[in-house]
Amino acid sequence: MKAPVRIVTLLAASLLGLLATAGAAAADTPAGGDWIAGPERSTLELLLLFGGGTVGMFVVVALFGLLTARNNYEPPEPGTELVRTSDSAPAQH
Repeated sequence: MKAPVRIVTLLAASLLGLLATAGAAAADTPAGGDWIAGPERSTLELLLLFGGGTVGMFVVVALFGLLTARNNYEPPEPGTELVRTSDSAPAQH
């Protein structure tokens, strides 16, 4: 299979999937008249519904990261004494 055929196949499959799933998302109300209309939601309720889960996940992930973070190693303060070596001996590290 050549590259243009693969690209066309991918685009066709994506378009078909988009069209197949867009029908349910486009429905504002049910088709029949037997359904009772639910209460209208205010802007605050919609923000809490759609944004509250996202904000809650950020808080949960941040708390998890803070609680599971390890403390970094802090080396002791360097001393003031000098260590002298001869020219032939390697430096002590």
